[in-house]
Amino acid sequence: RDSTTVTQGTVTVLNDPVTAQYTHTLTVTTAGVYMCTVANNKPSSASSASFTLEGPPHPTDVTAVQDSPTSIRVIWTPPSPLGDTTGYRISFTGGSDVDIDGGSTNSYTLTGLTNGQTYTISIVAIVPNRPTSAPFEVRGITLVGVPEKPVVDMDSIETSPTTITISWALPPDVTGSEVSWELTEQTRRIQVRNAERGTSGQLPADQNSYTIDKLRSGTSYDITVTVFNPAGSSSTTFTRSTEGGMTVAESTSCECDNTSAIIGGVVAVAFMITTSLTVIVVVILVL
Repeated sequence: RDSTTVTQGTVTVLNDPVTAQYTHTLTVTTAGVYMCTVANNKPSSASSASFTLEGPPHPTDVTAVQDSPTSIRVIWTPPSPLGDTTGYRISFTGGSDVDIDGGSTNSYTLTGLTNGQTYTISIVAIVPNRPTSAPFEVRGITLVGVPEKPVVDMDSIETSPTTITISWALPPDVTGSEVSWELTEQTRRIQVRNAERGTSGQLPADQNSYTIDKLRSGTSYDITVTVFNPAGSSSTTFTRSTEGGMTVAESTSCECDNTSAIIGGVVAVAFMITTSLTVIVVVILVL
């Protein structure tokens, strides 16, 4: 046989000169190529024949990706044609087989796994009363934890009137980074109409620097660096200002809101209305 998963065996048939034909049935559960040999004891002679036992078509395009620190999602393309396939059996390192109903099912999440362990996963198609398909195996899926926060090198930050350039240290097992920015809360309060923000989008796994451009001169920004891996993400946020002009700290001497200005404006408007009404009353009296 072409595989070691089925034990070889020998069947002895007693000599019966009357019977012209002998029959023996071997029950197997795995598809493959089988070799059958019939031998005479006396005189010694033998004859062999091979037989290929076809199983159902196996799923294709099988992939396994980490879904969380303790789970792996297995994704596949069902056999085509689907035929009588009623489900699938997933086997994985250190765990019991999982049977999944539905021939058209194309994914399953293995849960309760161990972070840091490497898993080998295989999947076969199931058809009633037939051997399982040849297994499709995915090797070497190592579960990783949520990445550590990126460490931004504050001493290497470069600024200009319209740009801020930053760099950070990449934690292990990072698959990408992202930089986002927005006006600081104090800046937004003073410059209500300019609630600007932006993002770099996800950067390549090996990129650890970025230049934010098209910023306003002398303006403070909250900048966030986020790193990703299959288990999740973590972020670091800090504040930096562009060069030139007056920053928020220079343009105000207190942490205050616009209440005084609003009250002053209301008083001024009320005074103008009162004055106008007085003029109208005087004119009427004169007339």
